[in-house]
Amino acid sequence: MIVFVLLLIFMTLPTPHHGISVDLPRVSYPVSMPGANREDAIKITIMRDGKVFIRNEQIVPTEFVVAQTLTKCLEDREVEHKAYIVADARAYWGTVRLVLQGVHDAGIIRVAFLADQRRPAVLTSLR
Repeated sequence: MIVFVLLLIFMTLPTPHHGISVDLPRVSYPVSMPGANREDAIKITIMRDGKVFIRNEQIVPTEFVVAQTLTKCLEDREVEHKAYIVADARAYWGTVRLVLQGVHDAGIIRVAFLADQRRPAVLTSLR
């Protein structure tokens, strides 16, 4: 019984970054980004409420903090020098700009924004 209660409690606790949904912008012709699924990929998530996560770590969105955190990530020689940005469609541009400036200050020049593919319009036939 105690194990069941503990399991229930841990299942309902909010998890940082993984339990939060991001509404990605939709595009008509997305390009596949298989590198974004790598375990060591530098994935930056920008939430609509202004929270910023680099990998699984929440940070304060300032240019210096973003650059400093990304510089730590780049110390590993195996890491691809590309940032994958997962920005909510309703995120504030000011937050996105701060993150992009921090990415630039860290020396990363390859940046990809992740998006969803739009669903094709359904054509109905007239009979």
